[in-house]
Amino acid sequence: MITERIGSYFMWIQGFRNAEVADSEKALHDLRGFLDGIELQLLRADRIGGIEHLVFAARNAVDSFTGKDRRAKHLSMEFLLFASGEHQIVEAIKFLGVNKSSTEIALVGFSEDNTDFGALIDKSRDVLKGTLEDSVLEVRTAKKQEDLKKAYNISDKQLNASKMPGETESSLLKRLVIERSALLVLEN
Repeated sequence: MITERIGSYFMWIQGFRNAEVADSEKALHDLRGFLDGIELQLLRADRIGGIEHLVFAARNAVDSFTGKDRRAKHLSMEFLLFASGEHQIVEAIKFLGVNKSSTEIALVGFSEDNTDFGALIDKSRDVLKGTLEDSVLEVRTAKKQEDLKKAYNISDKQLNASKMPGETESSLLKRLVIERSALLVLEN
């Protein structure tokens, strides 16, 4: 589990491998009802460009949500918009939302209190039926690199033009995925 303080919120992230989620809305409903005062979101881990991607999206979401540029009723949805780089909630759900075939999942939570998330993690293991594994969030395999390039429409030409001396392809992809989220901030 990864934890981070973002503005007045505490954020935590837990990755899952071999998850089995037949109905993501029901899973979120069950988890959201478990502890009061926690905003939760489930994301496809195969479209996450590392922990940095989620933290960057969370910083922008908290700034937007607590400021004048708020676009959603809930911080978890604001976060989904920034993580996906999409303007519309429906499109963000299509892009990063968990479906029946999703086996690698990120569960992201926000709370204004420094809550002990241990009980929620135990509950999420029961609901998502997966193994706790934060490494699913990282860009470690060639397959994930290809999946990210395809999902975010990153061409080889763009990769070559954007690469810094000595930068790994994994680091470069993370940076370009985060850039998509940054563009959403600039477009507001």
